Amino acid sequence: MQPLTLRLMGPVELIGPGNLHLTPRGMRARGALAVMGSATSMRVLRGRLQDLLFSTREPDHANASLRQILREIRICLSDYREALVSGPGWVGLDGSLVRLDMSARPGPDGQMPDFAADLDINDPEFEDWLRDARMHAEQAVTPSAPNPPVLPILLTADPVASDTETSVIAAMVTGEAAGRVCDLVPMVAMSDRADPGQSAIMLSVMANRLGEKIHLLVKLSHCPSGRLFWSHKFVLDRGDLTATMSACTTQVCVGVMRVLEALRTLDAALVVSLADVFSYSEGRLNRAEKSLARMGDGINASLTMALRAWVLTTQVFERLVPDPQASIQEARELAIKARDVDPYSATALAVGSVVEGYLKHGSVSFWLAQQAVQMDARNPAARYAYSQALTDMGRHTEAYQEAQVGLAEALPVLNPATWQMRMGIALTRLGRYEEAEQRFDAVQQFAPENRPSLRFLAALRYHRRDEEGALSALQALRRVEPGFTLEAMRSDSYPVATLRQGRLLGVTRSGLI
Repeated sequence: MQPLTLRLMGPVELIGPGNLHLTPRGMRARGALAVMGSATSMRVLRGRLQDLLFSTREPDHANASLRQILREIRICLSDYREALVSGPGWVGLDGSLVRLDMSARPGPDGQMPDFAADLDINDPEFEDWLRDARMHAEQAVTPSAPNPPVLPILLTADPVASDTETSVIAAMVTGEAAGRVCDLVPMVAMSDRADPGQSAIMLSVMANRLGEKIHLLVKLSHCPSGRLFWSHKFVLDRGDLTATMSACTTQVCVGVMRVLEALRTLDAALVVSLADVFSYSEGRLNRAEKSLARMGDGINASLTMALRAWVLTTQVFERLVPDPQASIQEARELAIKARDVDPYSATALAVGSVVEGYLKHGSVSFWLAQQAVQMDARNPAARYAYSQALTDMGRHTEAYQEAQVGLAEALPVLNPATWQMRMGIALTRLGRYEEAEQRFDAVQQFAPENRPSLRFLAALRYHRRDEEGALSALQALRRVEPGFTLEAMRSDSYPVATLRQGRLLGVTRSGLI
């Protein structure tokens, strides 16, 4: 059995194989783990533990409460409950099954964490013990190097099927879905013959043929815990396999993305967040950039660099960086390197198109976008880049139609604000202001921190003489964009090219704020 890890610097955490979290939720149960973990041989007298956690209660009541605490720990240990051991008058953790980790990892602010930082048990005996333990830990521990990044793993199991033909079709679905995911998120796809203890998402499928219909039951579960997170039944028409298989693989891809986001709260090894990459929030974009930068030139080097370029370009668009020119040049260099590593990556080509478009290299941007769509017409980044490139070329009707088609696909549900924004810009260029305003309203529903949509809303509302609505948008913009002024919005350097072209900057002379 692989050893468990008890971490006591920072929050109390009990971690199993594959970063499986076994930590009890109860404060006193975590306090008991801290006491046992820091004791000699990780064993403590029951009376001592009872006094520390329940010194203000009657002995019988305190004894019953301690039994309940130990039961809670044992339940959380699940299949590893033998790690909690006891004997005559004592209780503790099995040193051969539990490894104590007292290394201190600096937090985001660079500060070293406290011993058992999440414990706040209202008991005078425990408070005295915790104060002494923290003083000792402060003198005894040394900072540790940050953990190297770990790419999430997507395991694909061999299909369980009723016949060979059905098995082949099921394998094609899982294989294409895995490939599509790995073209959007830095992941490693491999067969289920990998180390069973490693942290991963397992993609499995059961297939059965009934007449001209093929029924697939697709499941996504977490390894090694086995917890089921997503399952869906698909019915494929053998007479139209191309269309039905394509729709099925896209839905499976969406399922993997959603499970990946859900598992980030369960498993620290699954660190990638597409929601962060395609967000507009300063904090989430910074988190995405740091996470991607740490991955370096690994297995997914092209995709990692492309996503970094996307994040940097978004930060420039959103005016979230102190030196936009330096950031956009860094984004361009990353996008070029991403294409050098994988010239056939639709994502890398698409991101390169977006970066070149920002730099007003219209012909290069359009060519890259065309190449991206040719490589994979169902890649959402490719469709987005092509729509934007069409806008830059002045082909606004086609840009709007392309955005419509892209939004109708399944994958854009993962970042709807981006697509609503794209459609709003195309509609504004076409002079369809009422429809455009509806799209920018939708952006705000999905991403209230999105700054460009607030600029458009302020301008369009003022254009139709809704001063109250324009003021509301301007006030919201000032909250999310420190230092915003109407004078700055009027300047040539402010990113409102579409509004400027449409002569929609009357709001900048309104004096509303």
